Amino acid sequence: MTVPHPIVTGFSTLMKQIHFAALVCLSFFPVFASAQAPTAPNLLSDEGLARQEAHAYLFDEFSKDKESTYRGEGENRNLVELVLSNETLQLSGDVSIELPAGSQRVASLFKYIILRGENLNHLGGIEVAPYSGGGTVERSTQEPKLYRFKLPAMPVPSEKMPPIRIRTRCADGKTATVTQIAFNSQGKLPVKFDDIPYRTLGADRPRVPVNVRVDLQHELSIAGHVDLERQKFFRYYAAPGTSDPSFERWASERNFSPGRQIFKLDPALVVGYGPGEKLKEDPNNKGAADLTFFDRHDSSPPKTIPEFEATDYAMCLNDYPEFMSVEHVGRGTPLIEHFGDAANLAAAHIADQQRDGGRTAKWWEVKNESTIKAEWDYHYQKEHDSWALLAEFHNAVAEAVHAKTPSVNVGGPTSAWMQLHVNQFGLYRDQTRFMDLTRDHLDFYSRHFYEDMGSLGAWERRDKGYSGYLLGRLEATLDMLQAHMEETDNVKPILITECGSLQAGRGAADYWLRLRSFSAFLHKLMSRPHQIDLSVPFVFTNMHWNPTSGNVAFVPTEGASARGPLADFQPTPVADFFELWRDFDGRRLPVATNDLAEVGLNATAVYQGNRLQIALTNMTSHQLSVHLSDIAGDALHASSIQQRRLRYNDGEVIYEDAISLSDSNAIEVDAEETTVLTFTFDQTIQPNRTLLRQFAYAAGTAVPADQTQTFQIDIDDASDIESAELVVGVHRIKGLEQAVSGTFNGHRFESHPEWTHQFDQLLAPLEIPISKDWLQNNNQIQIEPQPGLTITSVHLICDSISEALDSKHSQ
Repeated sequence: MTVPHPIVTGFSTLMKQIHFAALVCLSFFPVFASAQAPTAPNLLSDEGLARQEAHAYLFDEFSKDKESTYRGEGENRNLVELVLSNETLQLSGDVSIELPAGSQRVASLFKYIILRGENLNHLGGIEVAPYSGGGTVERSTQEPKLYRFKLPAMPVPSEKMPPIRIRTRCADGKTATVTQIAFNSQGKLPVKFDDIPYRTLGADRPRVPVNVRVDLQHELSIAGHVDLERQKFFRYYAAPGTSDPSFERWASERNFSPGRQIFKLDPALVVGYGPGEKLKEDPNNKGAADLTFFDRHDSSPPKTIPEFEATDYAMCLNDYPEFMSVEHVGRGTPLIEHFGDAANLAAAHIADQQRDGGRTAKWWEVKNESTIKAEWDYHYQKEHDSWALLAEFHNAVAEAVHAKTPSVNVGGPTSAWMQLHVNQFGLYRDQTRFMDLTRDHLDFYSRHFYEDMGSLGAWERRDKGYSGYLLGRLEATLDMLQAHMEETDNVKPILITECGSLQAGRGAADYWLRLRSFSAFLHKLMSRPHQIDLSVPFVFTNMHWNPTSGNVAFVPTEGASARGPLADFQPTPVADFFELWRDFDGRRLPVATNDLAEVGLNATAVYQGNRLQIALTNMTSHQLSVHLSDIAGDALHASSIQQRRLRYNDGEVIYEDAISLSDSNAIEVDAEETTVLTFTFDQTIQPNRTLLRQFAYAAGTAVPADQTQTFQIDIDDASDIESAELVVGVHRIKGLEQAVSGTFNGHRFESHPEWTHQFDQLLAPLEIPISKDWLQNNNQIQIEPQPGLTITSVHLICDSISEALDSKHSQ
């Protein structure tokens, strides 16, 4: 079944044909044809033409008489901020502000709306009508002089869009003054239109042949983990019971379960979401909460479906009450003198939830994304050691929670913006210092990874400043953190409690960036079961508070309540993410790929009974032809081969549920596509041995290679190893200009894959095969100097064979 998701753009098919005809005419003039005209299969989609027109309208007309701020020069010049109004508005009670005509056509090009003025902290949540669907949008800053909030997921621009109206309410008896309204892009709106997201990548070139080899004779044990452990990775963003049961049943039927949600203490307890007693400040202890509130308050978790009653999940504390926090900034950053009071409140809430409802989350994060200024106010204040204070606060909360609810795991810092190379790896050193300072208190460390907006076609952007994680940066970052934990004898589980894409919008290209990011992160993380205990993509079944979000699988039908059952909703392309992965499960098998950069293709193979499944994620901009007929030990004869595809083609997100294949010689995988293949055999798959994969790390991370650097890796018994791979994480601006060279126990090696010199900023692992004859129990690696090179981490992956099949599932 093929399920396309066409998006209405305002550009007709006729317009597209005219655009094509113009390009064909140009082809008669050779001087232009090769340089400017793409081939017919690589034309802009209808959506691309609409966005191109909106981009031209912004710069040619809309911005002409408006104050603006730019960054950069020439084709690298970006519009940072555009002022929409400098009119002074006095606000009280219910507030409604209509933006200037035409704002709706260009809004999707920006990330934020900014209000400047006085007493803006008196304003409540913001609705961007009619584009936020009756819900309020997320704010990133709310201060007396500045209120910044995200634009909602805007539809594809057209001339007929209704105007934007900002709606909010001043607190009772309070007033606010707005002196300026502006659009802001965070410096990411180029003056040159970016057409990459609106082309079918790779369609103008022949498919690249790739070989994938699956071994049916061995199970794969990754540091003792043989089972896929689906419950770790196939999650969606919610806590059990927070959606209508019909949505939970839908997710459960596709073998997904709730993974994580935030509990905002001030809105939930102090302001409250309904009638009943509210949490108040202790009249006898200024800055502390009156914890007798919990003697009367029912903190039970919401009722969920039976399938989710025993589900382990994560929760994150945030927005500590204003009466104990820094004023207006930092989303409830507790005052230093009230760290203990905040910790006691957190512990009281969690203990009361367990006591009242009989269950609580398995993992509790102390503060959401506390590594950034908007969440932890002390990062703004140079007079404070903000990271030491962050560790101190996490330790206080962990100690208080463990005392009241010993079964709960406490962790953090719930890191955002994992660009750890920034400031010569200064941000990495902040993160590791936090880990060192909390080692005796925290049970896990948690991180967030997001692909930035405009990162479709990452492979084509790698020499133009691509800074996302899906071309090696995720793996290199996790390797670096693991190496530090190993070196300091502080190995703890890692939770990825948010991952996905920062792209807003509801066009096909917007949906595709989110979908390819969800699947690529999921695939990469499920390859690390020994390191990751939970991974939650930022994907929802539905959102009653933001019902038309681009991250939801279902939106309400016209006129339906955002809190209604599934029957009142219609699917978006996000629902296909659940369908693509709905039954991928089993025990792991070894799988190997070649003919493509290791950062470009991920492959995972699992089996159950007579069923073999293979997931392939292609993060290059090439379309692939995958050869899968070389399956070791295949005397079983597949009775059927089916392919499940979720891809982007000619401006549409297309889901194909069950494509029957006659053989596995030329399987199509498009650019940035994840596909799932299912082989059904006549007989049961019966591996007879286990391939044991172990990891050994060298001490030393983020080491400048301005001189020869030596690393030591110890393994238990080199004589047992069948094969080994040396993994060297590297960072270098402008990529590698020469090979990374060195010696392994005196034997020379070098690595300089072609793709490594094409990055504007390279941060990725190099995988170097090592002869088993080189291995010793104590191995010395020397890496020769290279200007500008940093060795982020070094480790060995060692494979050995167990003659007996591991009868246990993952540990």
